[in-house]
Parts: sequence; C-alpha cells; structure tokens
Amino acid sequence: MRKLLITAIVALIGVMPMTGYAQTQAQLPTPAKPVSETPYPYVVGLGAIAGIVGAQYILFGAAGFPFFASTVTPGVAIAPEISVGVSRMFAITSSVTGALVANWLYDH
Repeated sequence: MRKLLITAIVALIGVMPMTGYAQTQAQLPTPAKPVSETPYPYVVGLGAIAGIVGAQYILFGAAGFPFFASTVTPGVAIAPEISVGVSRMFAITSSVTGALVANWLYDH
C-alpha cells in the first residue's frame, strides 16, 4: 500500500503543470488603505459604546437607563450605582464621538 501511495504521489507531481507557478516578473506589494478609509474607527467606537450599554443593562436591567427609559419620576431617588453607570455611558460616548471627530478633521 505504501509503494502504491508513493507511486501515485510521484506520478501526480510529475503530471502537474509547472509553468503556471513560475513568476515572470516581481510582484509589487499593493499599499494598504489608510485606517481612516475603512470602517474600522466606526466599528471600534460603536463597539465601545455597545459594550458599556450592554454592561449597564446586564447589571441593572431597564432601570439602569433612567434618562433614556423615562423611569425617573419626580421625587424618586436614583441609586448611586445607576448614576455611576449613566456617567460611564456619557463619558465613553463623548470620548468616542471626540475621537471620530478628530479622525474626520485629520482626514480633511
């Protein structure tokens, strides 16, 4: 069986067209597109915001978004943890927005 496999491999290697694998001239590397021309900055920014919002929802549920879900009524106190989470969302959103604006200004 081993001799049959060796014979088949040698025969297939001998039959393969070798001219298709030769390079006639040197291949020039294609330059990579700048990061600003790809959706990468936007994907990273949206991922950061989605991560914070997702963590806030996992930790506190719908009550974790008092300013977005209208769960705050007059006279009701907000838990300190929710205030920290909301400030975290505001901080990440504003920093990502600032980074995207800076990227846009750099490109133009």
